[in-house]
Amino acid sequence: MAEEPGHETRGRVLVVDDSRLVRSTVAHHLQAAHYAVEEAADGYQALEMIEKGGFDVVITDLRMPGLDGFGVLQATKQLAPEVEVIILTGMHTHDMSAAVRALRLGAHDYLTKPPSHADEVVVTVERAMEKRSLRETNERLLRQLEESSLTDPLTGVPNRRAFDRALAQEVARAKRHQHPLSFVMLDIDHFKSVNDTCGHDGGDEVLKRFASAVTGVLRVDDSLYRYGGEEFVVILPHTEAACAMVTAHRIVETVAGLAVRVGALTVRITTSAGVSSLGPGDEGRDAIARADTALYAAKKSGRNRASSAS
Repeated sequence: MAEEPGHETRGRVLVVDDSRLVRSTVAHHLQAAHYAVEEAADGYQALEMIEKGGFDVVITDLRMPGLDGFGVLQATKQLAPEVEVIILTGMHTHDMSAAVRALRLGAHDYLTKPPSHADEVVVTVERAMEKRSLRETNERLLRQLEESSLTDPLTGVPNRRAFDRALAQEVARAKRHQHPLSFVMLDIDHFKSVNDTCGHDGGDEVLKRFASAVTGVLRVDDSLYRYGGEEFVVILPHTEAACAMVTAHRIVETVAGLAVRVGALTVRITTSAGVSSLGPGDEGRDAIARADTALYAAKKSGRNRASSAS
């Protein structure tokens, strides 16, 4: 049933009842409050409509032939868990007991039928909509909080916490499928002198430009993490040691070509890289430790270069 023209639809509601009178009464109350309403004469028809999606609230009778309201409630929770369900029930004691059971199974609220007061119907649906909106807001905020806890706020790349998670996942995946896995440890050469010369704001700008430049070199499946301070690490799935060295050399060359503008100064930086691959019987930390040792060797032999642990 279409919403009146000229009014913004407040939400989409499906009314399920084998009584045409009950369905039309509930629909009339909601349409008058500017809800878009559709009707289903039984539980099976309701499921077909719910599967197509788009509803905010389902109002269903508990007692229907075939698939009853409990079946509709259970199926809705599986097919569209974001949809709130309101139960229609009678006034008898056994009806109220069934309504309480439905609430325990996840229904938002119940309405006695036939609902004679429009306000009761509208307010119950409004509260279901508010509950859904609040839940979606909370879920979004939790996702944002989780994402921010795994992202370095300065460079925008994943942080050490994210790296620890990814390392465990990638190592497990590589062992399970017997795929090669390599790592590149990176450290910006003489970064302390950048801070001394340009201040911490200048150092921050160098870190951001560095992360952006390295990310631009990587493949889609590769990932860069800020390991700490001016140290970064790249995870290279499906990559043998020789190919990882090619990537490391490309990173070193790209960084050496950077010209970072900091105020009136133009800062040029270089990076050193240490490469390792996951070996038989290795844990992730073993490979990272070897990459770190290779990084130290690159710095000791003159910086602005890549060294391999193998």
